[in-house]
Amino acid sequence: MVERDKIDEIIRRTDIVDLISQYVQLKKVGKNYRALCPFHSERAPSFYVSPDKGIYYCFGCKKGGNAISFLMEYEHLDFPDALKKLARNLGIDIDTTKDLKYKELYEVNEFAAQFYSLALSKEIGRRGQNYLKERKIDLEKIKDFRLGYAPTSGGLVTFLRQKGINIERLNQAGLISQNRELFRDRVIFPIFNLSGRIIGFGGRGIDDYTQPKYLNSPETPIFKKGEVLYGIFQAKESMRTKNEAIIVEGYFDLLSLYQQGIKNTVAPLGTALTESQVMLISRNAKKVKLIFDPDPSGIKASLRAIGLLINAQTDVHVALLPEGYDPDKFINEKGVVELTKIINSAPDFFEFYKSSVKVETVEDEIALIRDLIEIISKIQDPLRFDRYLKYSARVFDISTEVILKEMKKRDVPEPERRPKSPTSNEEKIIMLIFNNIQYLPKAKEIITPEDFSDERVRRVYELLFKDETFDMADLSKYMVEEGLREKILSSLISEDRVSEADFVKALTLFKNSLQRGKIKKELAEAIRKGDEESLKKLKDLLKQKI
Repeated sequence: MVERDKIDEIIRRTDIVDLISQYVQLKKVGKNYRALCPFHSERAPSFYVSPDKGIYYCFGCKKGGNAISFLMEYEHLDFPDALKKLARNLGIDIDTTKDLKYKELYEVNEFAAQFYSLALSKEIGRRGQNYLKERKIDLEKIKDFRLGYAPTSGGLVTFLRQKGINIERLNQAGLISQNRELFRDRVIFPIFNLSGRIIGFGGRGIDDYTQPKYLNSPETPIFKKGEVLYGIFQAKESMRTKNEAIIVEGYFDLLSLYQQGIKNTVAPLGTALTESQVMLISRNAKKVKLIFDPDPSGIKASLRAIGLLINAQTDVHVALLPEGYDPDKFINEKGVVELTKIINSAPDFFEFYKSSVKVETVEDEIALIRDLIEIISKIQDPLRFDRYLKYSARVFDISTEVILKEMKKRDVPEPERRPKSPTSNEEKIIMLIFNNIQYLPKAKEIITPEDFSDERVRRVYELLFKDETFDMADLSKYMVEEGLREKILSSLISEDRVSEADFVKALTLFKNSLQRGKIKKELAEAIRKGDEESLKKLKDLLKQKI
């Protein structure tokens, strides 16, 4: 593991403004920088970066932290990978040994992929070879995907044992279930993360009697199917070059397009498109073409995906295939030229939405208009927003004023709709301490952790109290309490600094208020007991604290 001092050095030496400006456009506002938040949709910027403190914070979605947490959140990296990337930028050599559990899971999956690939190339994989030939898959053209075959007779466990991998690790990787190999008599599709590591597998039954037809690895510490896309590693360079992503529904849809040269293609893993997957797409391409099946479920999936994709500020189009065709079948029967024509002429989300929703009554039309207004309101680009605003008004014969009025009803970002929890006096004190951390020795003289009744505040102050010094590079160490963490970061960005005299005064008043509260409780107890002597002493003591 990397030593704490080395981590602190990397955080201190990283210019957080330079780092974040590679991903979003920052504008200087006073001592800080401001931008539209990269983690949620908003029309007015609420994302701030403090170069002095080396932190960022969004007042809208409440996400914040340091350079490492930004990379982890934005690029879906784990801590060692984010640290390694920052270190590389600074020319620092570090040992980024993975957490043993993660390292072992990657190793198990890599060996499993080797086994499945080897099986497909041998006589034992004849059924897999024949099936792929029937599906017109050219293994040479898609070798980057490392397809394989899980034999009916198994053999994976024996192979991995020879590599020194035990049953427990196989179980943790999701490759066995109830002491039986998960995949048998299936074509195997290794699933790669953005960095090219194999994190899980998909399997397609060779015959239609195998149920379920498609089977994915269960979720593991390194595999969350809602956070990855099939083909993202192989497609990312093409997506970035073309600034366009094509989204299809299945493994074979993707492979058929890829082997015909359409390499900027990804697919969700048998589930509806998720926000995490959409963020993964939008970071690599700003134009998206959906090619889902033209049946009711495919149309429904397209309609749902549109909202998520617009929310991520992508330009969304939907390619419409003839009824009875999916991309795999169409490209094999009609050819890549015809499919390319359909992709290039794909209508935008507005036209697709309008033509796909059944409208029979005025109420149906009102519902459609409201749905489209909801989607359009999320567009941040002024030109595109204005275009769709005026176009909507013409199409539905309503004024832009009415549309804008409807938008205002829903213009507040979702996180802000939740009632904010009031900030307590104890929270205000810990926020004051962090904002004026140079006076921490004074704080230690006046208040102790035991003075806090809020356990969250007490735990954070205990960490500060035990440390002899404070370094802003260590900030994440203290950001452990949900809710309080956001308030501290918000306060740090807001620059709530005071003089030493005012700092001491505020903490002394807080300490006195705590003591008054304690004395009042003791007074009530003395009154209950009729203890006149204690009553007199406590009243005199209370006067001193006022």
